[in-house]
Amino acid sequence: MRASESLRPPRLALAVLLLFAGACGSLRGTHRSAQFPVQTIARYEDARDDGDGLLETLLASGSEPTRERAAFALGRLPFPGSGATVTAALCSALVDESPRVRAAAAFALGLRADPGAADALLLRQSDAESAVRARVVEAASRIDDGRLRALVLNALEDPSEVVRAEAAIGPHRWKPDAPDADEVDEALLDLTREATRAGETWRALFSLARRKCELARGAFEAGLSCSDARARIFAAQGLKSLPHKRSSDDALRAALSDADWRVVCEAALALGEHPDPEAVPELSRAMEHASAHVRRCVAEALGHFAASKDAVRPLLERARVDVSANVRGAALVSQVRLQGDEVASEVEALADREDPRLRAGAATAAALLPDGKAVPLLVRLSKDKILRVADIAARGLKDHPTPEARARIAALLEDGDNGLRLAAAETLKEIGGPEDLERLGRCLATSRGDISGEIASNVLDAAARIGGETARGILERGTSHSDPFVRRKAEALLAKSFPGSRVTSARLPENRPSRVPLPGIDYPAGGPNPRVEIVTNRGSLVFELLRDETPVHVFNFLALARRGFYDGLTFHRVVPDFVIQGGDPRGDGNGGTTWRGVSLRGEFTPRKFSRGSLGMPRNDDPDSGGCQIFVTHRETPHLDGRYTLFGELREGFDVLDAIEVGDTIRKVRILGDVAPR
Repeated sequence: MRASESLRPPRLALAVLLLFAGACGSLRGTHRSAQFPVQTIARYEDARDDGDGLLETLLASGSEPTRERAAFALGRLPFPGSGATVTAALCSALVDESPRVRAAAAFALGLRADPGAADALLLRQSDAESAVRARVVEAASRIDDGRLRALVLNALEDPSEVVRAEAAIGPHRWKPDAPDADEVDEALLDLTREATRAGETWRALFSLARRKCELARGAFEAGLSCSDARARIFAAQGLKSLPHKRSSDDALRAALSDADWRVVCEAALALGEHPDPEAVPELSRAMEHASAHVRRCVAEALGHFAASKDAVRPLLERARVDVSANVRGAALVSQVRLQGDEVASEVEALADREDPRLRAGAATAAALLPDGKAVPLLVRLSKDKILRVADIAARGLKDHPTPEARARIAALLEDGDNGLRLAAAETLKEIGGPEDLERLGRCLATSRGDISGEIASNVLDAAARIGGETARGILERGTSHSDPFVRRKAEALLAKSFPGSRVTSARLPENRPSRVPLPGIDYPAGGPNPRVEIVTNRGSLVFELLRDETPVHVFNFLALARRGFYDGLTFHRVVPDFVIQGGDPRGDGNGGTTWRGVSLRGEFTPRKFSRGSLGMPRNDDPDSGGCQIFVTHRETPHLDGRYTLFGELREGFDVLDAIEVGDTIRKVRILGDVAPR
């Protein structure tokens, strides 16, 4: 029986089900009966199925909590696959008597980004409740419509701070070369001049930085002196994206003395984009910073100072003996940038070191060497026993398309390890040719298990870029793939690359088989949120998990923690002033296990990523969550509504700041929660 059939009630019984669901909203009876509508919605939401209109009906006629939950569930259905019916139901809910339901409906429309919702959103821009207006503004910023952009800009003057905050963030999603770009930039610049509106200032600087706005140069330079560290961070990012100018360099050099390590990282990286010899003394002092993240960023920046090679060389030599292996690796990469094959022997020596972090640095550096020295080393490192090292080396081969490198990529495409297959497929997206299509087709047909859907997605992208009748055949086979995201991508690529193609494959169920954790059955309904302690070699991180907002992700994390799954795993990725990421049993970022063996559906919510937010990594498929976790160093608005945020750091911010690549999760302890029945 297909999973969708096991979930869907017979049509004759639908009316009875709805009557019972509606009654549960007012029942004060058993705990289980009160949870019945929520459990029903949870099953359909996880299946990405509206239950033949059941969710739309519950949105219109359930209790307030039921209507709110139904709105979120409908917003998470894939668009345009779910079509106008879902959007129409959510638009109708924008006039619900409950502000909670109206806000949920507006947020859901933003997730779907259906242009057909524009008129309904315009009608709700003056809603009496600020929480609703905020979600309307957020949704409007996600839809490409000039009228909605005007709505967002008008909201910059809203009396509510929460609405203005959404309006300041929204423009970062828009094309910076749109006809109204100057109007948008000027409106944001006005916010940076309002000294009393600090909350909007950093958000405006963030949007202007993402838009690479030259008009904002003065605002960025002034922002580096703002009392709010967030404003200083985004001001430095803004200057990094702009052409070189002396006044900007002066401001960035001064920022190297900032009290916040995150600002110093951004200033160093920005100076690396504009390598002025006068910055070398300040960078030299920053190389003594207490934070390894700062020293790593300085080492990376120095690799761009080709005109100051002699002055920079002693600094990199000093960094090569840093206590942090990550700083040492970054310094080697910069040395290769500046000195080329003069330091090839040092790269080769590092490739033989026992510490995998150093071998990973060697793999990164090797890709910058000339073909003759790079390829043999990358081929060797692509066979490393540590998958993270092998993955970096395999991806480095794309910059050296010699016969030997291409042969290794071809072999990786049929490797027994899915992570290496993925690296090869992603490489061929950029350098693949007609001679690779046969192997790409075999890779699509033979990839099974963990991340096979991601492999297939990249194979399709590679085939579409290469083109030709063989590529058409690969895309047609993709329309029958077991993964619904892959099927949708194959159909879209066929329509774009081969107009007029007819998809004749059998239609498979949209959902995957799943076990859905249910409130009142698999975990407590109500009560305090669970807390967990992630014990690392640097100290402990204590998180509150947001079970009411993201129940499946929280259940998954707790279930894996109870098994001891995370004990001994590493943090394989750290981007200073962005995230730390770990929890992958493979150690290379390609693992995706869950407690049920099936990927987690995205549970995107209105909650914003801030310093210490616990999130779920994913690939291009929004429903590809697994076992990995990331924690943010700061506000990251470009992740909001696009990644699942399922916890918040409550203790251990100093530990968060200290964690580097290679650090270890010793144990995850569950604090004060009830085990599932």
